[in-house]
Amino acid sequence: MPSKYLIVAIAVFLLVGADAARAEPPAQLFGKSVVVTWTDTRSQRDGDNPEYHTVSGSHVLTVYVSTAGRLFIRQVNTTRRGSGGRDQAPGDKGSRTAVFEGQSMTVFGQNRGGAQRTVVQFSDGFNGCSATTGLGFEQGQTSVSISPITGKRVEMRSLTVNSVGCSVQSGNSFGGE
Repeated sequence: MPSKYLIVAIAVFLLVGADAARAEPPAQLFGKSVVVTWTDTRSQRDGDNPEYHTVSGSHVLTVYVSTAGRLFIRQVNTTRRGSGGRDQAPGDKGSRTAVFEGQSMTVFGQNRGGAQRTVVQFSDGFNGCSATTGLGFEQGQTSVSISPITGKRVEMRSLTVNSVGCSVQSGNSFGGE
């Protein structure tokens, strides 16, 4: 049976489509950055290496909502091999989609064989937040992506999230505006 994260990700993509995914975020977030941090431990193999090994990583997902309500998304991953990230600006074709509903924001990141889902719950006034994140796998599949750290293919067969933090910050965490 497919994981609940993947089922939710697919359902949202099918039900809300691209128009809703681009829907305007709450005005209380205009000019603010939502920063989600987490650590995880995963079983992965790199490139054509047939052996899986354990990797511990830390991650920072930042969603900046401009004063015009445009979304900019950045995720930076760090392991003992180094650090690397990807940015996604409005209009870019990318693997991440942010969806707002009431006091929450859900960010989906799709890979071959799996999907990352990060859910942010905002406090009243949108000045604070809490978050959960995880990676779901298609039944019997692994999640395959290109590492932003090494630029090589990475295949994960399991992932455990160890800790998650969330904050809402005034201004653009990317610099500019």
